[in-house]
Amino acid sequence: MGCAMFDGWEEYFLMIGSSAAALIGLMFVVMTLTAGRDPAELERGKKFYTSPIVWHFAVILLLSGLAIAPTIPVAMFGWLCVGLGALGIAMGIRSVIGISRTFSSSDPGFDAMWYGIAPAIVCAGLIVAGFGVLGGHRWGATAIGTDLMALLLVGIHAAWDLVTYLAPTAGQASDPKN
Repeated sequence: MGCAMFDGWEEYFLMIGSSAAALIGLMFVVMTLTAGRDPAELERGKKFYTSPIVWHFAVILLLSGLAIAPTIPVAMFGWLCVGLGALGIAMGIRSVIGISRTFSSSDPGFDAMWYGIAPAIVCAGLIVAGFGVLGGHRWGATAIGTDLMALLLVGIHAAWDLVTYLAPTAGQASDPKN
């Protein structure tokens, strides 16, 4: 049994965390689709596309595991949510700026939205949820669960977009959305 605030949420967090862990593994498979591409473009693409997706999945995995861990103090969990949310916002801003400055795309607004703005909005929600947990509000558990699901869905969308972009051109040099 995890923290009392999350009583009854164990199966939910197990499902969300397991999904995120599986998707991290699949991102390693996605990286094989980048073979043969320009290394300089790959490095730029990794900073703004691939790494943020993996980081968001890792945040989901970490928080899901901690939510059901039996001895994690509520205050530590709440502050971790606030801190990870702030880092997520910073990563989103970095992705939006980097995508808009670095890459030519047929629709740069789409990339900025799904790889930067949407995750940053969800991470702002994680900060609010973290303060809900810190305040001992019962809605804090619901907010954490909702926010992690939203982050998972945004990550799935971004990963799907990345795979559908990379797969048709696997092995060919092209725009570095990787």
